[in-house]
Amino acid sequence: MGETDKEFVLVTEYFHPDTASTGQLMTDLAVGLEERGLDMTVYTGQPNYHSGENKKQPRVSTHEGVLIKRIQAPQVRQSGLPRRLFNWTVFTAWMFFTLLFSRSDQEREIIFVSNPPFLPIAMWLVCRIRGWEYTYIVYDVYPEMAIAPGHINEGGVVDKLWSRLHKSVFLRAKHIVALGPTMKDLIINKSGEQIDESKIQIIHNWEDPDFIKPREKEDNWFSQEHGLVEPFTILYSGNIGDNHDLETVVRAAAELSEENVEFVIIGEGDKKDEIVDLASQLDIIGTSIKFLPYQDFEDLPYSLTSGDVSIVSVSEGMKGVCVSSKLYTSFAAGQPVLVISHPEDDEARIVSKFDAGVQVTQNDIQGIVAAVEEWIENPKLVEKQGANARKAFETRFTKQNSINEYFALLLGDQ
Repeated sequence: MGETDKEFVLVTEYFHPDTASTGQLMTDLAVGLEERGLDMTVYTGQPNYHSGENKKQPRVSTHEGVLIKRIQAPQVRQSGLPRRLFNWTVFTAWMFFTLLFSRSDQEREIIFVSNPPFLPIAMWLVCRIRGWEYTYIVYDVYPEMAIAPGHINEGGVVDKLWSRLHKSVFLRAKHIVALGPTMKDLIINKSGEQIDESKIQIIHNWEDPDFIKPREKEDNWFSQEHGLVEPFTILYSGNIGDNHDLETVVRAAAELSEENVEFVIIGEGDKKDEIVDLASQLDIIGTSIKFLPYQDFEDLPYSLTSGDVSIVSVSEGMKGVCVSSKLYTSFAAGQPVLVISHPEDDEARIVSKFDAGVQVTQNDIQGIVAAVEEWIENPKLVEKQGANARKAFETRFTKQNSINEYFALLLGDQ
C-alpha cells in the first residue's frame, strides 16, 4: 500500500490517449500522484476530441500503473456545440450512476474537473449521497464560461439556477483548486460569505520541461518546412473557439501586411471557418497569415517552438473565468507572450510579473501592431522576454512542481 489506504478517484472526460489539453494534464496528474504513492483510479470516457485518431479503448485498462475505467456509452467526435452537448450529457449521466452504484473496499475521495460543465453538480450530488469528500479542480468557472460567448443570458433563469447549484459545489468541497488569484477571487465572490477561503488553493497548470524546450528556428524542421525562419513569426496554437479573440489577431495581421511578419494559427474549432473567412476577406492568407491543422503529438515540440512570439488569447467577459494552458506551453518554449485579455486576468498578471511579454485588451488592433513593431525593432527585447519566460517556467510552472503541490494538498490531512 502507498502513502494512504484511501482510493482517489479522478473523474475526467478526457484522459490518455485523448489529445485535449485537459486529457494531457489529467494524465500527468494521475500518473504523477500514483508514482508518489497515492492509489489512483480514473473514470473517463472514450477519446472524442476533434483531433487525434480517437480509437476506441477497452472498458478497463491501465496506463503507467493507473487503473482506468471507461464508459461504454456512445460518444461522438466533438466537432460542434450540439455534439459536445450530447457527449457532455451522456458522460455526466453515466458517471453519476456509475459512481452512485459503485463498490469499493477502501475509503474514497473523488477528484473532478469543471468540464463537462454539468459534471461538478452531478459529482456534488453523488458525493453527498455516498458521503464522500471531494476535491474540485476549476479549469473554467461556470456559468460565466457559457455567458461570455452568449450561450446563456446573464441574470436569466438558467444563470441563476446554475449559479445557485454551483455555489453548493464550492461550499461542500473539501478542497478547491483555482488556477490563479483572479480566478480565486471570482470563486470567493460567487460562493459568498459562507466559503472557507483557506480551502481554495492556487495550483497552476504546467508543461513538461523535457517535452517543450526552446528551439532556434534555424534548427527547427517545422519552421523550415512552413517558411517561418526568415519572417518574424507570431504563433497561435490551440482551440479556435468562442472563448478566444482571434478576430483581433487577424485584423492586426492585415495592418502588418507590409512588414516581414507571419501570423500562424494552428488548430481547429467552432470558429475556424469564421476566422479563415475574415482573413480571406482581408486578402492576407498566404501573405501575412497562414492556417494549419492540429499537429500530431510527437510534432508539438517543433510546432510550438516554430515562432518568435506566442499568442494567448481570451474573449471579453472572461476575467477570472479560465487560465489558458497555452500560457505554460509558451513559457516552456522560451518565447515572449502576446496576451490578449483583460489587464487583470491571470494570464496578463503572470506575464507582467515575470516581464515575459505584452498584454493588450480585446479588440485593440493597434496595441498588437505596436507590440509587434517594438519586438521587430528590438531583437534584444525578444531575447530578454523569452529568457524570462523560460526561467519563470523552470522555477514555477513545471509538471514536477505542480504535481508536488497536488500531492501535498491531497495528503496533507491524511
